[in-house]
Amino acid sequence: MIIPVRCFTCNKEISSKYEDYLEYRAKGSTAAEALDKTGMTRICCRRMYLGHVEIAEQLLNFENVEEQF
Repeated sequence: MIIPVRCFTCNKEISSKYEDYLEYRAKGSTAAEALDKTGMTRICCRRMYLGHVEIAEQLLNFENVEEQF
């Protein structure tokens, strides 16, 4: 799944900062440090990043069941 464009609670645009957040995390920053560096100060927006699970690659591993029959 992709990160939502806007926060569900306050409607602030959040998707433009997601790549920066991932870069900080890849460099070894904690989640809190990465969110602080990207300027995510609202709790509702922070939870959008912390609760996000990237499952698109996992879903691609499944075959289409309809094709088997």
